[in-house]
Amino acid sequence: MTAGETAVAGDLKARPLRQDDARGVALLVAGYFAELGVSGGMSFEQTRQLFATPWLEGGSGLVLEHGTDIVGYGFVRPSQWKGSDSVQFGLTLKRGYRDREVYQLLAAPLLSAALAIANERRIENINIHLRKADTFHPPILFGLGFHEHPVSMLGFSHDLRNIPNRPLPPGFTFRTAKLPGESPAWLGLMTSIFDDRGRQGEPINEAYLSLIAAKPGFDPEQVLVVEDQNGPVGGGIIDVATAGPGGIAHIMQIGVLPACRRRGIGSALVGRELNWLKDHGAGSALAGMFSSNLAATLFWRLGFRPDPSRTFRFFLRDTVRTAPKPPRRH
Repeated sequence: MTAGETAVAGDLKARPLRQDDARGVALLVAGYFAELGVSGGMSFEQTRQLFATPWLEGGSGLVLEHGTDIVGYGFVRPSQWKGSDSVQFGLTLKRGYRDREVYQLLAAPLLSAALAIANERRIENINIHLRKADTFHPPILFGLGFHEHPVSMLGFSHDLRNIPNRPLPPGFTFRTAKLPGESPAWLGLMTSIFDDRGRQGEPINEAYLSLIAAKPGFDPEQVLVVEDQNGPVGGGIIDVATAGPGGIAHIMQIGVLPACRRRGIGSALVGRELNWLKDHGAGSALAGMFSSNLAATLFWRLGFRPDPSRTFRFFLRDTVRTAPKPPRRH
């Protein structure tokens, strides 16, 4: 069965994801985060806005319906994992719809679609990430052949009370990126900064940059560039999850070119972003990074502290199945 086919069992059916499913999926995702007791990565409206972007290009999505209610949602798409091609797998099931007989209606065709993408593009693994607080989806993934990876995504938060003063070193200046005209150059800069993706993860992509820049109330200060007389050497980006007083924002990425590291530029970037958030009434700043990323020590020095609600676990599944070994003869 492929992701374009329909599976029916009683009042349940899995069908292809449509753009007009945005509201139903947003409600499902909001309920999932409420069940976990954590804030979501995107607001309800931002989840809806996502469906107007080409974020699923090259992949496909499915929803699981019970009558007119969306009780499950999943997607597969080409992506990057630790610097290599991978297939990203997403799966969210409402409470009461996590029994094997039910979730297989959604998970089985999604897995088939993921394997088809992997076969076409010669990709060796499928990846999915889940909040550490999520204890109900991992057993489903294990049943689908996934295993947990030893690297996790550490979550950090900052209460914005005490922001250390970290000025740029002499010869360097801040400016805002001029979007959308400078989008390709800014994305290229971040690609150069992420020179060790096995430890750092992946730089932000064009679709997500466009999504952030298109949100109501977007401020150019959210996308920064650090440069010297020779041009850009570093940059950072903020994604506002909840606008207004007491809101939550994510420092999505900050980075400096290898030749300019260990001069205090990264600290100055983070300090600038924290001050901008405080000046705009945010209640906290969130950040995340691979457990293998040495930048974790930088964030600790600047006042960030571990936030378990923002910690993610990674699960992988091989796409190449080896033949079973013949039984040993005694």
